[in-house]
Amino acid sequence: MTNYEEVLEQINAVPAGVTGNDRSITWLTDAQVVGLARNHRGHLELFLAGDQLKPRTGTVKSAMHYHSWHRDTQPPLSANRILLPALGHFDQVGAFIAAELLREKADANLERAFVVTEPLIELAIKRLEISENAILGLVGELLLLDALCRRADDMHVGLVVQAWDGWRRSARDLTWEGTGVEIKTTTRTTSSHAVHGVHQIEPAATTDDAPGESRLLLVSIGLRQTDPNVPASSIPSLVESIVARLTVSGASGLVDEFLKRVAMYGSESGIGYEHATMANEAPFTTPFSVTFIRGYDMADPAVEVLRRDDVVAHQHVDAQSLTFRVELPATISLNNPIAGARRVAEAILGLHS
Repeated sequence: MTNYEEVLEQINAVPAGVTGNDRSITWLTDAQVVGLARNHRGHLELFLAGDQLKPRTGTVKSAMHYHSWHRDTQPPLSANRILLPALGHFDQVGAFIAAELLREKADANLERAFVVTEPLIELAIKRLEISENAILGLVGELLLLDALCRRADDMHVGLVVQAWDGWRRSARDLTWEGTGVEIKTTTRTTSSHAVHGVHQIEPAATTDDAPGESRLLLVSIGLRQTDPNVPASSIPSLVESIVARLTVSGASGLVDEFLKRVAMYGSESGIGYEHATMANEAPFTTPFSVTFIRGYDMADPAVEVLRRDDVVAHQHVDAQSLTFRVELPATISLNNPIAGARRVAEAILGLHS
C-alpha cells in the first residue's frame, strides 16, 4: 500500500502541463486507477480512472469533472478529475486524499473507496477554499494599503499603516479621519461580494463610545491569477513595498509591528504568512494582476442593498448575523464608484489629484 509520505514524494515530482489541456499523469500504483497531474498553472489535479462517479456533496460535485482524455499511443482514458483549489497547501491535501483512496482499496473497487472517502475530500476542499479566500483577502488588503502608503506624505505613512485593522477581527478594515473602509476581494469579473452583517455596508453610527463614520467606502478589488514571469503583485512583493515606504518615510520603527500583523492575518484559517521565512514559499508567491479597484460610497441611496432599517423592523432577526451577497454594478452614478487604486487612495486620505 502507498502511504501518505510516499504519495507526497511522488506529488513533488509531478510536472506542470505545457499548455491548456496537456497533462502528464503520474499513476500511484500499477493498476493506474489513482493518478495525479498538474495543469499549466501548476495546480494539482486528482485523476480517478474508470466509470463516472456520482458525488453526494455539492462541494465535491463542483470540483469533479468526468472526461475522456486522448492519448498518443494508448486508447482514450475515461477518468474523473478533481481540481483542487489553486491556493492553500494543496500538495499535502492531495497526498492525503490519494493515500486515503488507496487505503480504501480504490484499485480494486473505486466506487466503494470514493463513497467512503468523499466526506474527507469535501472537508479537505472546504479547508483549502477557506485558505484560498484568506490569501486573496490578504492580497487585496495589502494592495490598498500599498496604494495608500504611496500616496500619503511621509509624515502620515506610519499612521496609515497603523490604521489598518483588517489583520484581526474588527468592525472595519481601515478607518481614516472619519472614513471607514471595507475591503472586499474577488476573482470574479464583477464586484460580487459576500457580506457578513449589515455593518459591513453601512457607515457606523455615532455612539457614546465612538465618534462613528462620516462615510463608508466599500473597496472592491478584482484579482486574476497570472502566469509566472508576468509582471504582477504577490504577498511578498507587496509587503516589501510597504516596508520600504515605512523605512524611507522615517517610520522604520513600525516595520516589526506591521510584519507581526501581516503574520496574524488569516492565522485562524491556517495561512499565517511569516515574511522572514516564507517569502519564497507557495502559495504566498502566487502572482496576481488587478482587474479592477472600485471604491463605492455606500451612503449613496442609489446603492440598492439591504440596510439596517430593513432588518430592525423584524425584531426577531439579529442584523449582524445576516450573510448575503451584493452585486454592485461597475457604474452607479457619475462619481460612484471611484475607479483605480490611486484615486481610491486619494479619496480615503482626503486628497485630490
